[in-house]
Amino acid sequence: MKELLDKYALHLKLLFIPYLIMLFLLAFPMNFLIYSPGGLTEVDRLIEVDDEYMSTEAGTISTTYVMSLPRPTAFEMLLAEFNKYCDTYALPTSYENYTNQEINAISYYDKDISVSTSIIVAYEEMAKTDPSVVIAYESKVIVFGKASYLSHYDDIEFGDEFVQMEAEGGLIITPATENSSTEIANNTISGNTYDFTFIDSKGDTYVVGLTKDADTNLFGITFATYNQVNADESTPTFAIKASTIGGSSGGLLQTLAVYNMLSEEDITHGLKVAGTGTMDINGNVGNIGAVKQKVLTAYLNHVDVFFMSPDDYLTAVNVCVDYGIDYSDWLVSVATFSDALTYLEGLGE
Repeated sequence: MKELLDKYALHLKLLFIPYLIMLFLLAFPMNFLIYSPGGLTEVDRLIEVDDEYMSTEAGTISTTYVMSLPRPTAFEMLLAEFNKYCDTYALPTSYENYTNQEINAISYYDKDISVSTSIIVAYEEMAKTDPSVVIAYESKVIVFGKASYLSHYDDIEFGDEFVQMEAEGGLIITPATENSSTEIANNTISGNTYDFTFIDSKGDTYVVGLTKDADTNLFGITFATYNQVNADESTPTFAIKASTIGGSSGGLLQTLAVYNMLSEEDITHGLKVAGTGTMDINGNVGNIGAVKQKVLTAYLNHVDVFFMSPDDYLTAVNVCVDYGIDYSDWLVSVATFSDALTYLEGLGE
């Protein structure tokens, strides 16, 4: 009888193993990131300049987005391996301690910073020829990264504004201080705790004591400059609409689209213009991720001109070669916003 029960128990264990494997494949998240092609979003769905100033546009200017899946299951990773348009990457080390909700929060702040920067660059460029165009904005420093060893981790939220910190000897360091991050590092001692002042999303000021980690010699917090635009005090006024797409890679195309809205002439010349690339406050185009998926998205959506940074151009060319795509008449490398404007003006000629 005992032998029969032991045999029955063994059969149950053997039957249970496949279910455990299936549960692992379907439910256990992995520290990876899957990218697949997405689509195009016309910028005027996100940013809208006062109609009185807007030109009549025959063409379109769109940002390019991809579909991303952070922490996929093993089953989802397996499916991605069989899809020639998908790629799987290890989740960045800096993201490993973040929840998916925190990753999304970072992405949306990235988008907010990108949109504001695009509007500033476009308005300031147009103001060179039309002094009536004015952009109002204020610069502030916000929380953009948190390490797992950060003191008061849950009390500090992404996007909270950094106001000041009190260093050794009562020295007050603010974001306005030149090289404030260096000043903080040079005037604090490992293992000691210092008062940091922040303003949260509700506008309330709070103070927390953050300890300089003894192992890393860091506080475990990262800041980013946010040049926040003021639509009501700008001329012409504008509106920024809600978006479910995060990230900063739409910077260049957002800048081109806002400039086109301010321009009397349509810089698209009736073409379907798209692209990818970050935009900094000086008008420089930066590289992005998921180049393959963005190039394929552009090709599948039949764009006429696709802009990207020089750093990403060679990768894009190799993607086109791998997929048998003729890139010679639509893939364009630009290092600055001015380069993109010059190219489009040349098409008009």
